Amino acid sequence: MLTACLVAASVAAQEQQTIPRSSAVEGRLVADGSLQAVRVVLNGGEYSAIPRQDGSFVLHSVAPGGYLLEVYDTQRTWPTVRVDVSAKQQGKLRALMTHNKLPLPIPLPLEPLVANLNFFEKREGFKMSSILMNPMALMMGVTLVIMLVMPKMMQNMDPEQLKEMQNMQGGLSDMFNPEKLKAKQKELEDKAKRRA
Repeated sequence: MLTACLVAASVAAQEQQTIPRSSAVEGRLVADGSLQAVRVVLNGGEYSAIPRQDGSFVLHSVAPGGYLLEVYDTQRTWPTVRVDVSAKQQGKLRALMTHNKLPLPIPLPLEPLVANLNFFEKREGFKMSSILMNPMALMMGVTLVIMLVMPKMMQNMDPEQLKEMQNMQGGLSDMFNPEKLKAKQKELEDKAKRRA
């Protein structure tokens, strides 16, 4: 009987040594507004908790090891915290912010990094300058200026230069006028017949 008690006691002691010590991770979310759709998770959902109305949360029975604590929220951006649960002492935790490596006290006080997320850009209002800086509008403006300035330049030219310009333009316009081209071909044919 005594041996049975000793065997039972030694088995219980071995079970106590082999069972990993678990700890509870506690914290508090400090934010304005509702925390109704918020979830606190360790390692992407290995452990999860729903915060109470005052923002406090508890993750029960967390095994020893290193974890990343994240807050899933659609309205705010929360910091990610690295939590180390001690295997030697039950209930001993160490927490560090991942973005600035600052230690946090236990229970974890968490505040959002960005309180109100804007997913959409505001549309710009109508501006007259946006129309004027359009490449098509700039080309039209340059063409209009040339149309207004060229006649004024032609009036200020010498009569000899004006005749030269008209002859040059006349030669160019003859190339694109089919009737004048036919007339020049006929003249060339007549000259060729006269020579023959």
